[in-house]
Amino acid sequence: MFYLILAMMLVLFYVFMAPRNVKGTMNLVASVFLMVGLVIAVVLGFLQVLQSPPELWIVIGMCLIGYWGLRDIYFMDKKNKQLK
Repeated sequence: MFYLILAMMLVLFYVFMAPRNVKGTMNLVASVFLMVGLVIAVVLGFLQVLQSPPELWIVIGMCLIGYWGLRDIYFMDKKNKQLK
C-alpha cells in the first residue's frame, strides 16, 4: 500500500509540479524502467518456452524437416518424359 501511495504522489508531482528539465529526466528514467521491464518479460517468456515438454520440440523439428523435404522435392529438376 505504501508503494501505491508513493507512486501516486510521484505521478501527481510529475503532472502538476515538475519543471521542464526534471520532466525530461523523468521521461528518460521511465523509458529505461520500461525497457528493463520488457527485457525481463522476454527472458522469462523464453525460459517458460524452454520448460515445455520435449514432445513439443520433437513435433516442431519433424514439421521443419518435413517442410524442408517437400520444398526440396518441389524444386527438383523435372525430366521430360516422352510417351511413345
